[in-house]
Amino acid sequence: MQNNQSSYPFWTWVIAIALALILLWMFLTGKGPSETCCVEAGTPVAAAPAESTPTVTEAFSFTATESEFLSSGDASNVNWSGGSLEALKAILVGGITAEGDARMITLTGTVESEEFKLQTGLDAQTYFGPDATIDNQITVMAPIAPIEEEPVVAIMDLPDAAKIYFATGVHRLPADSVDTLDPIITWLNNNPDAKAVISGFHDLTGDVASNERLAKKRAESAYNALTTAGITEERIEMRKPESTDGGGDLSEARRVEVSIE
Repeated sequence: MQNNQSSYPFWTWVIAIALALILLWMFLTGKGPSETCCVEAGTPVAAAPAESTPTVTEAFSFTATESEFLSSGDASNVNWSGGSLEALKAILVGGITAEGDARMITLTGTVESEEFKLQTGLDAQTYFGPDATIDNQITVMAPIAPIEEEPVVAIMDLPDAAKIYFATGVHRLPADSVDTLDPIITWLNNNPDAKAVISGFHDLTGDVASNERLAKKRAESAYNALTTAGITEERIEMRKPESTDGGGDLSEARRVEVSIE
């Protein structure tokens, strides 16, 4: 019995040393028991801190007119040197719009002249600064052609037939024939569709053939006066000479009449 009692301390020391070596190995290798192994059931375990989500910044953009300025996004990188928004609105007159971001600006709208378009682009470049790009998309209106007023043509009454009287045996036009034919010529010039009709007359005495030839020559003299005044041949009709007693007035039998049809 005494031998068995003396062996207890020996094995106690062996076990203790073995446990100590195991604990030392676990400590050195980091393979010890997890933290949760010793937490009592029902005891909450602290959660690991959540990773922070990076903040997303919206890009800056804007739209400006003569009456308003609208923008969105981060304006921290906007460094326009032109001054106040009122100065920008003063550039965008006449319905012009500026839109874009801090670096790229587009101009749109409609103006009356190329000079106005170019000046607006230069003013915008000065306002937004040299680092900004100005895309000048302003449209120049086509010039409006002036309305030409049609010439006023005086309304004239249809002139009476012009009567040219000849001396006996003469077929040359008398000196006053120019004034006599003037109303006929004026009407024909103002009415391109109108035609002139020339009729020669002779009396009943003497040789009929000779009288007709003389009447024809007198009519041709009137014809030449019209063409000289610019009336084209196709607008003049020559009619066969007619005989007349003139109602007792022989001068009526020595006449040429020019009328309008």
